[in-house]
Amino acid sequence: MRMKKTGERTRRGFTLLELLVVISIMAIIATLAVGAATKAIKNSRNKKIDAMISALEIALQNYRAQNNEWPFEIAELSKDRNDPNSYWAHGKQNFKVFRKLYDNKAGAGRTIYVDASALFASVNGRTMTLRAALERNRPDAPLGYPLPNDTSKFGCFCVRYMTLTDTVKVMREGEGHTCTN
Repeated sequence: MRMKKTGERTRRGFTLLELLVVISIMAIIATLAVGAATKAIKNSRNKKIDAMISALEIALQNYRAQNNEWPFEIAELSKDRNDPNSYWAHGKQNFKVFRKLYDNKAGAGRTIYVDASALFASVNGRTMTLRAALERNRPDAPLGYPLPNDTSKFGCFCVRYMTLTDTVKVMREGEGHTCTN
């Protein structure tokens, strides 16, 4: 900061260079803050998808435990080319696996296996909550998630059924496996 003497008064002020340095520092800090916020948002979206996967696996296991059968027929699933003991419902075909979980209506002693307001479905290329899809009478809507990097795009869950262990695994579409459909 320079001080100019004008007569008996001293005038204080910032030079143009000092102002530019301060603005540059503020711009760098803002850039770092935006980057950190974007990363945090992406991480929270990924955690939400992981929570949905967990909830779906638990819902499938609960259905199996209560009804002594899976909510799908193995004949409806695609056989794995590399593993004869694995069957898949890839991507948009996942409604074959999940439909009985959300077909049940509340009341009359029926069990609700999934919260339809916490899951997403794709209807005619539009992402909406599963509850909204069911209200539009679309019980065949595939379950999925808005992609963490581009929420305008939709990814469907894939389900793997393993006959040797009689277990299911829900995965993100294309992650850790190759869709054959």
